[in-house]
Amino acid sequence: MKNTQLDMMEIEKNSISDAVQMAANNFMILQVSVGRWRGEGILTDASAKAVRDAGAKAGKISVPLLGHHDEELKKVYAAYSKVRTIFDKITMKYQTPLKMGFVGEVPEILGKLMRQAKIAEDLKTGFLPNYDRFIKEAIPSHGSWGAEVKRLIPTAQQLDEKFYVTIHDPKPMPVMDMARYGCVPTDTMGKIVAASNKALAQKFEEIKSQTIDSALKAVEKVATQLSKDSPRLHDSVIEDAKIASSQLRNICNGYDKDIRLSNIADTIDKEIINVEEPAQWHDSMSKKWEARDAATKTAANLKRMQTAPPVAQPPTDDTLVAGGLLADLL
Repeated sequence: MKNTQLDMMEIEKNSISDAVQMAANNFMILQVSVGRWRGEGILTDASAKAVRDAGAKAGKISVPLLGHHDEELKKVYAAYSKVRTIFDKITMKYQTPLKMGFVGEVPEILGKLMRQAKIAEDLKTGFLPNYDRFIKEAIPSHGSWGAEVKRLIPTAQQLDEKFYVTIHDPKPMPVMDMARYGCVPTDTMGKIVAASNKALAQKFEEIKSQTIDSALKAVEKVATQLSKDSPRLHDSVIEDAKIASSQLRNICNGYDKDIRLSNIADTIDKEIINVEEPAQWHDSMSKKWEARDAATKTAANLKRMQTAPPVAQPPTDDTLVAGGLLADLL
């Protein structure tokens, strides 16, 4: 005869277990580390003199250490910064510094990051052979503070180490690993899994909410720009809307099957993004107005979604959530 507690856990299945299990299978944790150096330094001695001369209590003087060669360094800095910008844009928030990506899109995400990382590395490789010359030319330009500037400037090797990109291996969602608990009574295991499911469910609801907020920002930008007589239409207007659509659809398909998100994504794809490039809105007033009206309507729908109750209701603390993770262990 089967354990009564086990029977109850098999019977008491909750939709939140299905949602969490599906999300754990459909999303991965992503992380990128980016190192940069701005090329700026605070001149302590110069700052102290400036404070004395001004009769002030405190103050700091920050200067570009490489002088007029700072523009060359900024190109390298910008390329490395773009890796972070791309990562933040095409992934969903999870828990800093970690982000979340839909399993099917992970190869594309990694590909975009690696391509930009290669661009950054190539710029650094081209910059480094000239670095010592830049230093020699920059120090005299700082006048009497040249010695202090020299102390603040890293060597070529140190600079090489300051600029880096590390694309960490994707990891599965952190679901419960019951093996570490050893021989735990079944009812206790059920409570542990229930608590784990609830915490992960709350995290996914936060991610869903953040995704809706980001999508709202993207469509409001379209509505605002297309409401102007002479809108500022950059490629990012359409790019951000496409990302919003994709992420809404991923949450629907990968988490709680909230069809409203899929419907909104359809509207973005078919009615808001009704041109190939932003310049075409200038050429067709009808398409411009159609996209504006669709964006305005979609923004209103997303605002309603911000206050809508969850599709997957979280369990109470004592709910024993069965199936999925627990069923695999018992």
